[in-house]
Amino acid sequence: MSEQTLAAHLDALLSLSDRDSVGIDMSFADAIYLARYSGVHAASDADLAAMDAQSAARATAEAGRGLSRNDVAGLLAIDPSRVSHQISAGRLYSYPGSQGRPVFPDWQFIAITDEQDASHPGPKVSVIPHLAEVIAALPAGSHPVAVRTFITTSSADLSVHGSALSPRDWLGGGGDPAAVVALAVTLGEQV
Repeated sequence: MSEQTLAAHLDALLSLSDRDSVGIDMSFADAIYLARYSGVHAASDADLAAMDAQSAARATAEAGRGLSRNDVAGLLAIDPSRVSHQISAGRLYSYPGSQGRPVFPDWQFIAITDEQDASHPGPKVSVIPHLAEVIAALPAGSHPVAVRTFITTSSADLSVHGSALSPRDWLGGGGDPAAVVALAVTLGEQV
């Protein structure tokens, strides 16, 4: 099988909406071939345990940073029912928490400085500009930890005067949302 054929088959499998139901039976010879030539080495039990512990720590930290609907209403100085409308309209990012209640990651809120909004005596916190466009571009089912990592990690694709910015800082500073949207659609494709 050529590299192009293999890549085409992998692309087809990865583009399926229900990846969990996809299974590939691999012969012993195929497993040996992949082990020898793929450059990917089997993780030891200790490596797997460390990755599990790190994943659990990240998920716990993400849950600890989450805000409730009432917290968000207070931050934005709006009624809690308006927060629900913001979710429905795709203007706030949330994920289901305990008992199905939405959890709102803190990264999506930025402080409004006095010079940014001196004429308006409203809330001192706002949602990141163009967040709705980014939310719409995120692949369905993206894990909240992956979304946090994406939105808060500097990217060479978002540079100002040679300094890489995170998507959060890029948007908060008035950067073109199309650049972040282009990166958001690839979330989960990096291996």
